[in-house]
Amino acid sequence: MSILDDIKKLHAFQDLLLIYVWRELSIRYKHTVLGIVWAVIQPLCMMGLFTVVFTVIMPTKVSSYPYPVFFYTALISWNFFASSLQTAIPCLAENYNLVTKIYFPREILPLSGAGLAFIDFLIAGLLLVPLYLYFGITFTWQMLYVIPLALLLILFTISTCLVFSAMNVYYRDVKLLMNFLVQLWFFATPVIYSLDAAPMGLKLALLCNPLTFIIENMRRCLLEGRGVILWQLAVMAVLVGGYAVCSYRVFKITEKKFADVI
Repeated sequence: MSILDDIKKLHAFQDLLLIYVWRELSIRYKHTVLGIVWAVIQPLCMMGLFTVVFTVIMPTKVSSYPYPVFFYTALISWNFFASSLQTAIPCLAENYNLVTKIYFPREILPLSGAGLAFIDFLIAGLLLVPLYLYFGITFTWQMLYVIPLALLLILFTISTCLVFSAMNVYYRDVKLLMNFLVQLWFFATPVIYSLDAAPMGLKLALLCNPLTFIIENMRRCLLEGRGVILWQLAVMAVLVGGYAVCSYRVFKITEKKFADVI
């Protein structure tokens, strides 16, 4: 069966996917006082922490732009990626009763984890507007480049969730490894620094991480008012697209034995 056939079959279960996302959203914020506001509190607190660290505790020139917007612009994208992994990777193993007893496309479970993180991403992104107004960041048409960049971010995140959630079914070490790997990945992504500050050798290594391209260019179009270099965007789209195809294929091959090994 081709990937297109798998996607068509998944599309037939889109209502189930929405139900899972809504269920996860309800479970996460049920009995909380602040509810969905928690989607903003986490990146806001991290933004405040990094601003204090780099302006008061350890004064360092990180950017020529106001530090709060410099950090927050990257943090919302990073939080979407990290939160998606943390929710999606253990979901197949944790829902073993569904996986072993009911038929449905198994990718719905990790996709619902990414969908939940995407809702937080959208809510946290709304705070950019008042922040930009407060710090006098000019709104330009170049900001529209954030749309293809966000699509790349979503595709890369979903692909990574599919691969590692499938691996976690066979090897539960993956969940433990990811906790450590996400911390390393954070420092390999220009969230608290600019890629321009890195030496050339390290810069090339950091560019092997697709999140580096995505987050650096989000700052470029949102903060600096500059467009994305189109040929670079096209190359990254091909690479992330190829990664997505391989990831989905790996997931569909490994899912055949989920019910036996889970």
